[in-house]
Amino acid sequence: MIVETFSMGTISGIILRTLKLMGLLVTLAIPAYAQAPESSAKQNQRPQPKQGQQQQDQSQQGQPQETTASGKTVKQPPPPLFRKHRRGIYMDASGMPIIDAAPQSPPLETDDPGVPDKGEVEINFTTHADLSKPLRRMDFLFVDANYGLLPKVFGHELPTQLKFEFPLASAKAPGDAMRVGIGAAKFGLKFNFYNDEHRGVYISVYPQLEFVIAGTHAVEKGLEEPGQTLILPLLVQKEFRHFTIVTNAGVNLPIHNPEDDTTSTLGFGVGRALTRHVAAMAEVRISSTFDLERERLVVVNFGMMRRITDTVILYAKVGRSIFADDGAHTYIGVGIKFKFTPNEQTRGKSDVAQLQ
Repeated sequence: MIVETFSMGTISGIILRTLKLMGLLVTLAIPAYAQAPESSAKQNQRPQPKQGQQQQDQSQQGQPQETTASGKTVKQPPPPLFRKHRRGIYMDASGMPIIDAAPQSPPLETDDPGVPDKGEVEINFTTHADLSKPLRRMDFLFVDANYGLLPKVFGHELPTQLKFEFPLASAKAPGDAMRVGIGAAKFGLKFNFYNDEHRGVYISVYPQLEFVIAGTHAVEKGLEEPGQTLILPLLVQKEFRHFTIVTNAGVNLPIHNPEDDTTSTLGFGVGRALTRHVAAMAEVRISSTFDLERERLVVVNFGMMRRITDTVILYAKVGRSIFADDGAHTYIGVGIKFKFTPNEQTRGKSDVAQLQ
């Protein structure tokens, strides 16, 4: 069987290749960050050519130019190769709605560095199952609510996502009755601190705290482990012309539960838009303790997203473990994503009232 023949050497090789990929992406990002201020300074110090020469340059090079109030014409920088777009549905350069095909959660476990726009609300309702012989787990309704913020840190705007999620979950072991209740909740903040639209590189950190909600008795029902877990992932995205890749690396630190192990996770995802309304994506995700001796799991998942309207998206996932300490797992999930911005809706109603 695949599960039996999948050696730890293979896992180590996958982890090593993933770390090398993350190192390459971060290496691409750092020079871009360092060169951006220098390029801007050089442009500001560049002497202004005469107006006739500017017009000639414009006709020869086709560069967009802008005339200032003093009559001087300033050459505009070239547009970015990978214009940063909003999550869900965004408008391309021609004004056509396009689905965001970056690998993301949901439907995958691997997440992208993108965050909702300021004031934008994103809510995901998901039903998914983790089926294995020792235990069958199912989330009848998994609620994932997100809100976009734009705080200023040291004078710079920092795109941020505020997240809260919880499931209505169930668990059933062979020969036992099904146990149902509220599973562990999760609170997190995603900080999108680096964006390079010319190279298509984006980086975020996403600290999260997983905990059992008081009064739900999730531990007594066997739905969750006691204590809390601090999750510290790094999210890196690289865009190419025809597809997008995302890499995650994180550490899961148990709190107030000495019997639980500290684990690490590595995820690698790739996504591509098949049409303007349909996107396909896949991921390989690895988790284990740092000594590669316990809590070992290697999973392959495939996801699809389908635009219904500009604010409603359907998604689905199917996956399978290719190595697991507790036997084979099968993963199935479907859900719906809602996106809206209350501030824009309020302004729209105000504008209509003024026109009337």
